[in-house]
Amino acid sequence: MPELQSDPRPELIRFDPPSGPVDGGQQVTVHGNHLQYVIDIYFDHDACIIKEQQATKMVLITPSHSEGPVWVVAESSGGYSNGLRFRYTSG
Repeated sequence: MPELQSDPRPELIRFDPPSGPVDGGQQVTVHGNHLQYVIDIYFDHDACIIKEQQATKMVLITPSHSEGPVWVVAESSGGYSNGLRFRYTSG
């Protein structure tokens, strides 16, 4: 019986820009690998809107969050990505 294979785990490398407003709604590009397999991306535990998705980059719309750094992780059928920091600012 053949083995079932899952998609590779996504890898997050950097954000452009690396920060955004606490109100959310910021368009952010995340660069990485295996991003075409991403099902959801979470900013602390809040899912964001995915506008565009390719193998090495995704365009997202950030959810609102309180000020400060948050961990961002991507989920695929192969598991969760590494965590990457994003900073929310209030001004």
